Amino acid sequence: MFDGEPLVPMEVAGAGEDVVAVPLREPPVCGEWSYDDSELEETRFVARRIDGVRAPTSKATPIHPIRVVVDPKAMAARAAAAAAASAPTRIPVEAPTRDRRPTVEALRLAFEQGPGDTARAAAYASALERTGDAAAAVKALDRAAEAGADGFVVACARASALGAMLKYDDAAKALKQAAKLRPDHPEILVQQGILACRRGRWKDAIEPLQRGIAAAPDHAQAHYYVGEALNHADRLEDARAAYERAAELDPENWRALKGIGIVLDRLGRSPEAAEWYRRARDAQRG
Repeated sequence: MFDGEPLVPMEVAGAGEDVVAVPLREPPVCGEWSYDDSELEETRFVARRIDGVRAPTSKATPIHPIRVVVDPKAMAARAAAAAAASAPTRIPVEAPTRDRRPTVEALRLAFEQGPGDTARAAAYASALERTGDAAAAVKALDRAAEAGADGFVVACARASALGAMLKYDDAAKALKQAAKLRPDHPEILVQQGILACRRGRWKDAIEPLQRGIAAAPDHAQAHYYVGEALNHADRLEDARAAYERAAELDPENWRALKGIGIVLDRLGRSPEAAEWYRRARDAQRG
């Protein structure tokens, strides 16, 4: 009967002893108003008293009265606390110890805004490959190539994604294409080594990976894959050092942490291995 707005009873206690029940309009539920309330005459979610109207009572819908005590000092304290909470906080100078990559969705949105941007295309394709969607990575890279992204970077990224899809011959063709563009680039050596690892040609992978690392010492992926190759070649201490370097460069590479555990297990150091397996599990879940 009041513009469709329900009424709720409320007890108001002031300085005196009398308690008077008055009806109020119930605040709207979330979603009834837009976030832009600049044109509203009243503050959002504040009940309005309706003078001269008897408070409703309904046995079918029992409502417990709300008791409000007016305390000016308490109101002032709450206002001061709210102002302090809304003040900008200083960002610590120390960077987080763990690298936090953007989400795949954030990378996708960035890529959609500029598919010809080489860095965005490579980052998005790499993220898709890490999540196991190498086919989507190849599609994104094809689109990036059409939009004018760097052909060498796209070819190397395609070789990696195609290798993850077990399309080894196609991956090798992509690497040949990349080699024509920049024959001396260390990424070609790294991708050749990775492709050899994926084919199970572990000994063939070691030499190109080591040469790639010599030219690009901070290539985390190269350190991980040479660790894999050395581990399969029974060069355990060298493999462990490679895994450790890979994990140091990329703390989110849980496979490198697991590789350390595997090597320690093979060396008969199971208690130490268990700790690295735990760290690998935590990194994978994180």
